[in-house]
Amino acid sequence: MIFAVDGYELVKPVGGVGRVTESLLKEAAAILSEHEFRVFTRKEYGGFPYPNVQEEKVGPDRGYFWWQNGPFRNKLQALKPDLLFAPNYWLPLFYRGKSVIILHDISFVAHPEWFSRKEAFKAKWLVKRSLKQAAAVVTVSEFSLAEILRFFPATASEKIKVVAHGVAEDFQPASAHQIEEWKESKGLQGKTVVGFLGSIFNRRHVLELVEAVSLLRAEIPDIVLYVVGPDRTHPPQNLQEALHQEWIHWDRGLPDEELPLFYSSLDVFAYLSTYEGFGLPPLEALACGTIPLLVNDTSLKEIYPDMAFMVESAQPEAIKEGLKAVLNQEDRRLAILNRFAERRSYFSWERAGRELAEILQSTLNTT
Repeated sequence: MIFAVDGYELVKPVGGVGRVTESLLKEAAAILSEHEFRVFTRKEYGGFPYPNVQEEKVGPDRGYFWWQNGPFRNKLQALKPDLLFAPNYWLPLFYRGKSVIILHDISFVAHPEWFSRKEAFKAKWLVKRSLKQAAAVVTVSEFSLAEILRFFPATASEKIKVVAHGVAEDFQPASAHQIEEWKESKGLQGKTVVGFLGSIFNRRHVLELVEAVSLLRAEIPDIVLYVVGPDRTHPPQNLQEALHQEWIHWDRGLPDEELPLFYSSLDVFAYLSTYEGFGLPPLEALACGTIPLLVNDTSLKEIYPDMAFMVESAQPEAIKEGLKAVLNQEDRRLAILNRFAERRSYFSWERAGRELAEILQSTLNTT
C-alpha cells in the first residue's frame, strides 16, 4: 500500500509542524515497514533514511495553499495513493481519497482577532471541509479535542484521536563546559538568562515578557532576555523597537543542533501563551534541565500541571513574580525535574509514532 504525505513544512531549520511531522513519520514508517511512504516536499530535506520512505521535491512554491492545490494535488492525482496523511491542518481541495489529518489547534476560529480576516476565514473554511472529508483526525491534547467539538459540533467525535507530542532524545542537558562556551559565543557569560522560543504570535505575550524582565532588572541587574523566533504578530506589534535593547538577544531562528544548547543555557524558559494546542517548547526545555514558566490556561495546564511554574495571567507584574519564583525556589525546581524524568518515557516520539501508526493502519483497513 502507498501512503502519500504532505511534507510542505519539512524545511530546515525545522519549525513546529515540521518537527512534529518528521518525528511522527520516522517512527510510524519504521513500524509500517510493509507500506511505502511517498513524502512530497517543497525543498530538499533528506530526513528519512528508510527504504520504504521516498522523498520528492515538487514545485513551484507560491505559498502553502497554492502548493497544496497545485503541484502537490497533481502528484496525488497521478499517484492515486491508498491513504493521504496531511499533518498541516487541512486537505487539498477536491481530494476525495482516504485521508488522515492532524489538527494541532483551532486558534484561528477561537480567536480570529489574532489573524487577518482573510486568513481566519480561509482557515476555518478549509478545516471545516477537511473535518468532514477526512476518515480520521488526529489532535494533540484533550483541550484541542474539546475545542474542535465546540466550534465544529457536526464533527463525529469517534473519528478524532488524541496523540500527545514527544520530545526527541537529542534534547538532553548540555555540560557545564558546553554551556559556558555557548553563553560566551552569544555574549551572555555571567548573566541570568530568561529565554523564549517559538513563532512570535500576540497570544504568546512576548512584549509583556520584555516588560516583566525590564521590571525585574531593578532587582537582578544581570538578568537578560534571549528570544528565538520569527515575528508573526497580528495585528503587528512593534517588536523591532521593543527587542532592540542591549539586554535582549533576538535570533529569528537557530539550527536544530543548537537547540539543546539554547535550552540548557537558560535559567528560566518563559512560554506565556494564552492559547496552545499542546506547547512543545516547554517539553524540550524540561528535557534539557530548564524549568518553564507558563500561563495556567488551555492545553498548558493539561500537559504541564505539575511540571512547570504557572502564572494566572500574562500581565507583566505577574510574569515578573513568576520569574522570581522560578529563580528562587530550588527545591521546587528539583521536584519538577524529577517528575519530568519519571514521565519522559511517556513523552516520547516512539510512543506517539506507534499511536499514529495504529491510526493509519486502522484507517487503511476501513471500507
